[in-house]
Amino acid sequence: MAKQPAKQSEKKTGGLEIPLKVKALPITQGAHTFFVFVLDAKTLWSFVSISRRHDEKDEGYQRVLSNSRVDSAVKFIQSGEPIPNSILLALEGATYDADNFELEIPAGTDVGWVIDGQHRLAAAHTASEEGKDIELCVVAFVDVELTFQISQFITINREAKGVPTSLLYDLLKHLPGERKPVEIANERAAEIANSLRKKEDSVFRDRIVVISSPRRGSQLSITNFVRKVAPLVHPERGSLRVWTLKEQTGIIDNYYDGLKEAFPEQWDLSENIFFQTIGFGAIINVFEEMFSSVFAAKGRFRKSDVAEEFAKISGFDFKQWSSYGSGNKAEIQAAQDLRLDLARARALDESTPSIDLG
Repeated sequence: MAKQPAKQSEKKTGGLEIPLKVKALPITQGAHTFFVFVLDAKTLWSFVSISRRHDEKDEGYQRVLSNSRVDSAVKFIQSGEPIPNSILLALEGATYDADNFELEIPAGTDVGWVIDGQHRLAAAHTASEEGKDIELCVVAFVDVELTFQISQFITINREAKGVPTSLLYDLLKHLPGERKPVEIANERAAEIANSLRKKEDSVFRDRIVVISSPRRGSQLSITNFVRKVAPLVHPERGSLRVWTLKEQTGIIDNYYDGLKEAFPEQWDLSENIFFQTIGFGAIINVFEEMFSSVFAAKGRFRKSDVAEEFAKISGFDFKQWSSYGSGNKAEIQAAQDLRLDLARARALDESTPSIDLG
């Protein structure tokens, strides 16, 4: 059996052999009227067409269909979860009988085009073929120009403001039921972030934002915080997994507090590198080595211990990081700079003879 492609980019063509009548309600907003109705996924999929954008052709406006997204949504439907989001269509030649509240979609090919919701619809169609056909909410414009369809597509997928990932992390704790390890790690990291941003004496006080966009060099998004801290508190493999929430929070707080003490000039800059994506990423990337080294030597992890370790490279040039760009690769490179300087400083300490003047 041939492997299913990751994505489908070809046009999907649908049609009706005989006219289809559905009960519908008209809604008028501004200069436009559209219709709202309910239809089973199997029937809806059979007559709609999807015009997908092609890299080499100036036609279509839909994104390619991701089979992985469809498969995920199919499992969601089969588990009994609802899909309340509507499918947005543009119907061709449909007529409305106001007396009977009936919308009639004519027979023919390409009588309905999907503007938004192709992945939900494809998943519902696949689920129907596997014995679980669900009804879908449909919103349909009638006889609208292609430019109007494209405008709606752009508005929904680019201009419409989505729910921030940071807010989703903040709400994770309210979800019931069993969670996967990665979800537990994300929730724990979000709990740590929320504790630190509210803690009066924390260096993270008011520096981790949940809803608004972070100010460059002075704030972090909770999304970025969770991205880097979650692996440390992963319940199966995180280096801090054996510690309590209170202890994990204190460890992270002391780590950054020690950083502030070791690099006061850098900390006081209007654009503090430690609260930029590359800086936070690099600092957290070296956390495990720092924690292991300090804890092994001191049997504790106070901010003064962290500061003492970082003070060994007090002359470190953080300006070089600005040329690395952004992304995971840049964070790894920046972290490697720190490791190399710390390794040199430790080697120098070990090789320098001490004199007992007592």
